[in-house]
Amino acid sequence: MNSENQGPAGGEWLIVGRVRKPHGVHGDVLVEIVTDFPERLQEGVEFGVGPEDGPTAFHKVYRIRYHKRSWLLSVEGLRDCDQVGEWRGQYLFLPEQALDELPEGYYYEHHLVGLNCRSPSGEVLGSIIGVDTETAQTRLLVRRGRREYLVPYVPEIVTSVDVEGGTVTIDPPAGLLDDESEPPV
Repeated sequence: MNSENQGPAGGEWLIVGRVRKPHGVHGDVLVEIVTDFPERLQEGVEFGVGPEDGPTAFHKVYRIRYHKRSWLLSVEGLRDCDQVGEWRGQYLFLPEQALDELPEGYYYEHHLVGLNCRSPSGEVLGSIIGVDTETAQTRLLVRRGRREYLVPYVPEIVTSVDVEGGTVTIDPPAGLLDDESEPPV
């Protein structure tokens, strides 16, 4: 177990969960899942714990179970509920996967933000300033001039993503990016 402020060499650490509270008397902790790939957290995997800006301590998973849409996590070498209780409100981190390891069509938010949006004919439509994942359907927040629009992240509308080229091709239906349409709430 590595408890210093360093993880494996290289790469970024991404938030995958938020620590809620200790569970039981044997040092297990309940963690809210905030990732599309919860299966990445498995026995023996190294993870980080810390505030939102990054992990400050690193540990290994001893055992992981699902409990009421959350993880019930046992940490290798920690069997004290008071020690894991200090993690309450902190975040659980895993190393970022390389883009080529993600399923087709999946990208990290920080890779999409800042990309330019273009129509299939090459017209500049705006730029991505955020990603909304709070609803059942992921939406891109696109700034076009002074206005912002929510664009559903579906293959019929977002037809291609070129992270290296810095562009996303959007084929918007009529009215989606019009000035007369309603602004996002």
